[in-house]
Amino acid sequence: MVLLNQKNCLTERKNLGLSDCIIQEGRLTGKILVPKGWSIDLTAGDFDLAYVNSQIQLGTFIPILGAVEATNGTPEATIEEFQGGVKSVVRNGLPEFTFKYLKGWLFSNALYTYNSFQAYDVLFVFESGAVAGATNGTTLSGFDLGMINSNTYMFTDGATSSSVSTTIQLINATQFNSQVAILDASVLDFNINTDIFPITDITLIARGDASENKVFFKAQFSTNRSSNLGGIAIANLRFTVNGVVDVITALSLVFDAITNEWSFTPTATLVADDTVQVQLFDAINSVATAKIGNRFYKGTSNIAITGN
Repeated sequence: MVLLNQKNCLTERKNLGLSDCIIQEGRLTGKILVPKGWSIDLTAGDFDLAYVNSQIQLGTFIPILGAVEATNGTPEATIEEFQGGVKSVVRNGLPEFTFKYLKGWLFSNALYTYNSFQAYDVLFVFESGAVAGATNGTTLSGFDLGMINSNTYMFTDGATSSSVSTTIQLINATQFNSQVAILDASVLDFNINTDIFPITDITLIARGDASENKVFFKAQFSTNRSSNLGGIAIANLRFTVNGVVDVITALSLVFDAITNEWSFTPTATLVADDTVQVQLFDAINSVATAKIGNRFYKGTSNIAITGN
């Protein structure tokens, strides 16, 4: 049957009564970018620390937290007024928010790489520890994100702090204004503001030594090359010789505090001109991001030619 000239004009209106205990989300302080179309089932899924950390390690959740302020830039509704004084809403403004961060120029550089349109959806994070997204009644999803744009980094002028601001615009006003889902901090098993961290880039510099049959590498924070990554274990590494994965000899990984180099013995016997490469890795989850403590690190070394 073809239903010509028919439209369902029923509007579902929610009642306005509240419980005695009102959910107050608090001050907006951050956001988590999620893949376009991401959702989790409200019945079968668990939005807990283990799940969130797994998504961060996979690179599907990108937390951008710790904004010192978030301002609402949503424009007023566009209203047309007719000769008789009657007004009609042409369209409502799309939700728009600007977040300010005081995390330095290199953070601003990294944030700039996420400038895009309709590449992500977004969850909101609040100072109270609450998380907000959208729901259709059966799933939790991110708000439908259109633009995300990081502005030019602003230096301090002696009166104001150096900062970067990033603006986001949602492209579904109905979803934001009538389909919100709030995860209160009291129902989460973690503090969203202090217990999760974005992936940190690490610069790895490798070299091979055939005379000692060892591989050496430095692991430096990309945003501060004078800082070295500690706590690395063999389980955090993936190593190749001539492009083939090799096993690191048990108990051979050591750190030299004088040279700031890590070294280990491969299973293979190195000869001159072999190529070696080191990568931070998680073999259990088969992902090129290592978890050390409660943080995540990502980095792949140069392809080094083994010396005599």
